Amino acid sequence: MAKKKVLKLRTWPKVLLVLIVLGICGGLYANHKYQEQLYLNSNEYKLGEKGYTEENIEDFKKYLSDKEIKSIIERDYNEFIPAFIKCKYFMFKNLDKYLTQVVTKDQDFFKYYKNEGYDYENIVIMTNVGAINKPYTETTPTNMDQGYGILVNKYNYLSEDYVPDDLVTVDVKYKLGNSKKEIRSEVYDQFLKMWNDAHENENIYLLILSGFRTYQNQVETYDDYKNRKGEAYADSIAARPGFSEHQTGLSLDIYSWECTTQSQFKDSKTFAWLQDNSYKYGFIIRYPEEKEKITGYNPESWHYRYLGVDLATKVHESGLTFDEYYAFYLDK
Repeated sequence: MAKKKVLKLRTWPKVLLVLIVLGICGGLYANHKYQEQLYLNSNEYKLGEKGYTEENIEDFKKYLSDKEIKSIIERDYNEFIPAFIKCKYFMFKNLDKYLTQVVTKDQDFFKYYKNEGYDYENIVIMTNVGAINKPYTETTPTNMDQGYGILVNKYNYLSEDYVPDDLVTVDVKYKLGNSKKEIRSEVYDQFLKMWNDAHENENIYLLILSGFRTYQNQVETYDDYKNRKGEAYADSIAARPGFSEHQTGLSLDIYSWECTTQSQFKDSKTFAWLQDNSYKYGFIIRYPEEKEKITGYNPESWHYRYLGVDLATKVHESGLTFDEYYAFYLDK
């Protein structure tokens, strides 16, 4: 009897060991199946199933939120999406608009293969500012909640009856010509600071050519250009009524005594000084060179827009036009 009891005692640890091993194996298997199920439900797996490469998937994880990735998963595969999301000024809300500017194999087989490559960065910028649309189409009212940072261009307009309530008259010392000129109070204060510094430090004498214009003033200005040289010319040099920054009371056309004609201004000492210093007083050049497709206007070295010192500094340091800066940083 004693022998039998010893045998039973020796068998029990073996049974326990087997049970432990089975439990571990079962746990490992269950964990493996769980991990497998997690992977099958992961964004990585679903993106791979759509046809995106490992490199694409890493870019999605780097540049997009989980919500945006899920939106990509719900779409059909599109080879252009990975290229767009890496663009510096990519905005997810504009993705569908970006995609209208490229042609997939299924959409147009021959055009797809004839294309030598898209400038994705340019498509993103032009789309963000609305310039993929014909000027004065797809227009929206200006968001007046932006304060001094409101955007007025060929796609964002002011109401016909909009007139700022803080206009002041420009003193004769600071304007060119005898006609009455008005700008908003803070803009005038900052202009005077800029005038004093330019005059005292560089002997530059700034003059205001044009400030606030009513809607009706712009009707007359635009129609004059149109009647003389046609609509295309008028659109390249003047805004249509309601779409002019001058109606905001925040824009100035600036001139200088050193110039005999306006065309000379871009080569003047005054212009060079303004490029380096105007942002310190809250002003930016609104229509710079080589940005016509973005701003919709030929370069205007004399046209300055008041944004306030903080915003003007940010725009200046970004190297962007105000249209680009507004779309990417203010309109989100």
